[in-house]
Amino acid sequence: MKCVVQRYVIGLLVAPILAPLIALLSLLVPASAQDFFRGKTLNIIVGNAAGGGYDIYARLLARHMGRYIPGEPNIVVRNMPGAGGMALSNHIYSQAPRDGLTIGMMGRSNPIEPLLGSAAAKYKSEEFVWIGTPSSYEDDAYCIVIRADSPIKSIADLQKSGAMLRLGGLAAGGSDTDLTLITRDVFKLNIQLIRGYKGTQELNLAIQRGEVEGRGIGVSSLANTMTDWYREGKLRMLVQFGHATRWKELPDVPTARELATTTQDKALFELAELPFLMARPFMAPPDVPTAQSAILRKAFMDTQKDPEYLREAKQLQLDISPRSGDEIQNVVARIMRTPAALVTRYKDILNSK
Repeated sequence: MKCVVQRYVIGLLVAPILAPLIALLSLLVPASAQDFFRGKTLNIIVGNAAGGGYDIYARLLARHMGRYIPGEPNIVVRNMPGAGGMALSNHIYSQAPRDGLTIGMMGRSNPIEPLLGSAAAKYKSEEFVWIGTPSSYEDDAYCIVIRADSPIKSIADLQKSGAMLRLGGLAAGGSDTDLTLITRDVFKLNIQLIRGYKGTQELNLAIQRGEVEGRGIGVSSLANTMTDWYREGKLRMLVQFGHATRWKELPDVPTARELATTTQDKALFELAELPFLMARPFMAPPDVPTAQSAILRKAFMDTQKDPEYLREAKQLQLDISPRSGDEIQNVVARIMRTPAALVTRYKDILNSK
């Protein structure tokens, strides 16, 4: 009994001393993490060429996100195009510093590439630290777009003998090639896909010159990169993706899923469209310290509510429908659970000429 009383008395005497010390120690860790960014440069590396939709989103973020990071670091954007965005994904996964000062903007279709067994994808999508996406395509749509002066008026026209459409694409691994190949296969369309264009601007110029007649592209990107042609009605949308039902801005353009007639075809399009839920994904390398990644994730989502950021996004006609890093992680997990038979069909289509 005496020992119990002594311990109780000692506890009463020591507690007032320990409590402030414990509180102080609890503040030291987050304080050191918050000071980490002060006076430093945060690098955002975009896996696509300058001037395209991804680049526009990244530079918009860079102009505003620094205000929400403790220490307000300088933010620099640079581009690392190649292999349909996978050059950047490989770099972030295995070579970029894991200190929280380098993040990447991945092509939306890249997370599915390891599942498909792509030799170029030397990363595991589920191991990235996902920061967030500014767009989940709530107010945007991805389309196969062609010149308005083309004799092709609809998907049905491309199913007729004698009809042929030349579409341009970037490297493998992007929505512009993947969705075109899947649409061609499902609906048995007479499409020739000419790949290898180095970036959005080069491909758009090819359309303007008549070198190709169209491409796959998001409406917001189209409005920013082919502005005059878009406003003057020189372009026609044949089919839209990223929505189960027609986007309110394109009520006359059918969705791929409404045109699909079998359960298997609908499932194929649903898989191909999952990346639009994380349409402009930002990620950090694996194993970035928890404190730094938490700061980046919070700063990213706080930026999505910033009035100046939203005002500029509206001027650029960009969809802002953000999802958090945790939400992207869940989308990636859904992709990884894709049935084997569906993965095999997807791979077979993408490997076609």
